[in-house]
Amino acid sequence: MSTLDSMQLLEQRIKKAAFLIEMLRKEKADLQEKFDLVKTHNAELEEYVESFTQSNKIVEESITNALDTLSSIEGLDDVDLFDTLSAQELEEAESYTTPDGITIEEVELDDDDVDSLGDLGDLPPL
Repeated sequence: MSTLDSMQLLEQRIKKAAFLIEMLRKEKADLQEKFDLVKTHNAELEEYVESFTQSNKIVEESITNALDTLSSIEGLDDVDLFDTLSAQELEEAESYTTPDGITIEEVELDDDDVDSLGDLGDLPPL
């Protein structure tokens, strides 16, 4: 192998090495971009988990408070809700329609209607 052939071979190897280095740089940049995206997504998921955990705690506390409130009402356990009603009476109540043929599911109250109902404290105790 002559010196000229050796120089040409060396030149080809240098070009190949430069091409591979450029490819690796592009691949590294692409991988860095993907890594940054995954890192950002991971941070978003961590925030979501934290938010979900806080929301879950609030719901648990609300349920606990509601149960405590219910258990503080004396005589609530002694109320028979459906023991005095027959199956037929329950069915009639479920299928109740107004004289205009409107079922209970179709009744919609707007804010004015709700306000006009007044204080529900006037209802007889259970």
